Amino acid sequence: MRALHNARFVSRSRRSSSSYYGWRIVAVAFLTHCLNVGCVFYSFGVFFTPLIAEFGWTRAQISWGFSSVSIVGALWSPFVGRIVDRHGSRPSQIFGALVLGGTFMLLSQVRSLAQYYLLMALCVSLGSTALGPIPSNSAVAGWFLRRRGRALGFATAGISMGGVVFVPLAQTLISHLGWRQAFIALGALVIGAGVAPIALVMRKPPAELPADERWAAGVPGIAFEIERSVTARDAVRDPNFWLIAGAFSLTVMGLSAVLLHQVPLLIDVGVSPAHAALALGATAGVGVVGKLGFGALLERVEQRRVIVGCFLAQAAGLLLLPFARVPALLVLYVVVYGYAMGGNATLQATVLGECFGRRHYGAIAGRMGPIIVFSQAVAVPLVGWLRDRTGSYLPAILAIEAMTLVAAFCISRLRPPAWRSVRAT
Repeated sequence: MRALHNARFVSRSRRSSSSYYGWRIVAVAFLTHCLNVGCVFYSFGVFFTPLIAEFGWTRAQISWGFSSVSIVGALWSPFVGRIVDRHGSRPSQIFGALVLGGTFMLLSQVRSLAQYYLLMALCVSLGSTALGPIPSNSAVAGWFLRRRGRALGFATAGISMGGVVFVPLAQTLISHLGWRQAFIALGALVIGAGVAPIALVMRKPPAELPADERWAAGVPGIAFEIERSVTARDAVRDPNFWLIAGAFSLTVMGLSAVLLHQVPLLIDVGVSPAHAALALGATAGVGVVGKLGFGALLERVEQRRVIVGCFLAQAAGLLLLPFARVPALLVLYVVVYGYAMGGNATLQATVLGECFGRRHYGAIAGRMGPIIVFSQAVAVPLVGWLRDRTGSYLPAILAIEAMTLVAAFCISRLRPPAWRSVRAT
């Protein structure tokens, strides 16, 4: 039965490169990234102001709700990774979409900070982890070899598209319906748009995929050796694992804090709420282009150089943010920082595949996930606390600038195994 299942997808992929079934997996991964990150991450920047107005909560208190998603999600990550490796991404993601959508509807009934924390920590974290990057990126990495960078670039573009779609959508829903009804609408959207495509399209990669992908892309036999996989246990003993974890922990801390606080930060410097929301959506939109650009660039330039360049561009763009009251500098920030931050998720996903292979990708990502998300969980409320205490976001921006430069240094020290550095031609 398994052989028949595999043969069906292999025969489909050989009709033409464009009809290769893996691209359908990419499309659904794009959608799940968009729904997950758009709701859980980008839309919360828009909910800051109405929640403060309704309850009088501080920025730090609201940020801790988001951080609780990261903290508890880190505990779910290893379990989700093992489930994905054993059973594929489909059951995990269907479950995640149902839980996440249902919990957003429940958030509309929140009456206290304790209720808010409980729903965010226990339910949003579970739904987001089960729907999010571990199953999505594992599925794409499993279906591609040489074109993995491009495939992951397209798939993770859904992360930035989540900002393009959900920032203005959340702003519109809140303006016309109120924040409670907005939560209900977003929850219904996650379930309605997510469950059916996942159920119909998501599949485990066939066992003979490496040979098939080699045929589709013209990759010679050496690529098959490059594809050798490392177990999760062996990966965590590799210095490369910790360099990757450290670097992306630092950049994700910065990215999460900047993007989640970008709307209130821009309002602080004199930008109107409507224009601040538009700028966040535009930043995410440029991020779509960045993901595609960095994904294609990986096929031509060594990964370390691409990642270091991405981090340095993030640092350069961030320097413009305190001066965003000047329209030209705000536009320049959106272009530079948006493009650079767009590559972050793509590069994190591809460098894991480059260093450790595809067979145990989910388990390795699950081991690394807690390290990154715990760091993210600390950064977001810390930035809110600094703003509350100092009355300015500038100290936080300078700290993020330093962390981004340290991350670039960590990646410059990355030494993948020699047999993985050979590029297929």
